[in-house]
Amino acid sequence: MNDPVAGIDPLDRLDILAAAMPGAAVVRRRLAAPFEDVWQVIANLEDNLHRFEPGVARVHITERRGEFLSLRVRHTDGREEAMDARLRPGWCLMQSPTVVVAFAARPEGAETLLAHLEHGRTERPHDTDAALAKIAEELQAIERLATRN
Repeated sequence: MNDPVAGIDPLDRLDILAAAMPGAAVVRRRLAAPFEDVWQVIANLEDNLHRFEPGVARVHITERRGEFLSLRVRHTDGREEAMDARLRPGWCLMQSPTVVVAFAARPEGAETLLAHLEHGRTERPHDTDAALAKIAEELQAIERLATRN
């Protein structure tokens, strides 16, 4: 099967996704860590997602079909949610009926350019400033985890 977006830069892909979802919060940041180290943090969803996403208590991969994953996410408030994910180097898209979360990254010399998107699928208004601040903190946590070695 052909993938029409396979050749698109991951950060451009995330920008396209954000443009299609009014109200999506996106933060882009250059991290002082190599792409491989940053992506290892993001791609290890079961061990790391709760370490940089404050609302997540646990993630379990229930099914893996190549780059397609089925996840069971337990939130810190006790709710559980099924999510579908697509994970490949430089691109992670996770979605459920209530939320869309994406990460896009590419190497920039010895550093990494990382973008993170969050979009709630609810009808209530979002506090954009709070969402952007939360995402910025998550990117800082990812950088700390990636530079621990």
